[in-house]
Amino acid sequence: MKSGKMILFCWLGILALAVAVRAQDDPWQLGRKPQRFILKNGLTVVLQNDDAAANSVLQLFIRGGSRDDPAARSGLAYLTMRLALEIPDQTKLRQLVDFGSSFSLHVSKDYSLITIRALSRHMQPTLEILTAIFLEPLFSSLRIDGIKAQMQHLQKRATDEPNDLMRTLAASNFFGEGGYGGKLFGDELSLAAISKKDIQAFFDNHFVAANMVAVIISDLNDVSLKPMLDSFLGRLPAGQEWLSPPLPAGKAARPSMSVSRQSAQTHIACAALLPELSVENLLLAQLLQTWLGKGIGCKLWPLRDQSDLTYGVNADVLPQKEAMLLNIYLKTGYQHSDDAEKSLLHILREVYENGISEAELSASQAYAQADFWRENETRERRAATLAFMEGMGLSYRLAGNFATRLGAVTRDQMNRFIRNWLAPQNWVLLRIGPQ
Repeated sequence: MKSGKMILFCWLGILALAVAVRAQDDPWQLGRKPQRFILKNGLTVVLQNDDAAANSVLQLFIRGGSRDDPAARSGLAYLTMRLALEIPDQTKLRQLVDFGSSFSLHVSKDYSLITIRALSRHMQPTLEILTAIFLEPLFSSLRIDGIKAQMQHLQKRATDEPNDLMRTLAASNFFGEGGYGGKLFGDELSLAAISKKDIQAFFDNHFVAANMVAVIISDLNDVSLKPMLDSFLGRLPAGQEWLSPPLPAGKAARPSMSVSRQSAQTHIACAALLPELSVENLLLAQLLQTWLGKGIGCKLWPLRDQSDLTYGVNADVLPQKEAMLLNIYLKTGYQHSDDAEKSLLHILREVYENGISEAELSASQAYAQADFWRENETRERRAATLAFMEGMGLSYRLAGNFATRLGAVTRDQMNRFIRNWLAPQNWVLLRIGPQ
């Protein structure tokens, strides 16, 4: 083993030991332990105090994303959520700028996430402005047409980025054109078919307190925040939790797909379905993506470190509620693409036949734990993690001992997971580049 790898594994082992020792002292390990309460309208709130800086981050998790787009109406979820954040006039926008406040939107397959950032002394007026928009969004024809035009630009950008395109192709191959296979930004025909009535109905069904989770991390205490949140977010209609219709089981329509593109490089990917989202499955999927494609020493690293077949490897899991999706990526020169593809398929067969060793599992656990701490260091990212876990039915409490639970996964669990889901016939091969 190279000295650099040995140093890395030693460091990761020390980190894993430190995590285990820390877990014995306090089961909650991600900042201060939050509190959970319910507003008068039924909105679930998770509040974590963090007095390191005088600012606040609020993540508003809304159950419902692009999988809920009706047939022939792909893009409806994104369009509706964008309209719900449209500032009605320049005066309000200038006020937010003067406050130093900002907001952003992320729409996924299962959910939408609105992020609000503010200096703590300006959190109340920021919420006042944005809540007023949430209560009475302006669904005018002019605004709808403007956002549709922006979405057409986003459609083109998504096809230009190879990794995004591979995710889209893999999803449509497994799930078809709707549900998890639908297009986040729609297409020309679907956007033309979306009416103001469709937008209003989607908004009314999804943008209600029973269908939301709010996570706030702030230096302000609960005595200040609870009345503030109740005064503003508590005004949202109570409503009912949206229950997405069940999706048909994913099944690959084609064993391989290719996109011809004139370039000096070829992007190769393999995709496989994983089971529905649960605490155990999420832990196993997290370790699987780490072992296969994260960092020095991962399973795919020899393709880059020794053979020079590739100059980029990665693996990621889309943690979808009813069926997670694993994607593995290689980036190589077009002249090496055939050899790189053969080597990748050989490694995947070896993964299925031999499983993971104790040493590989230990290294993957330590790397995944370190990655979890690093990813959740900032308030914004930590709040998003809490919101995802609470909103997806896993409970925000999972975040507090997630790293420790990664370390408790056994080799038998991992290898059973691999045998159940990563058989060679379950993989779909994708290729973008010169043919």
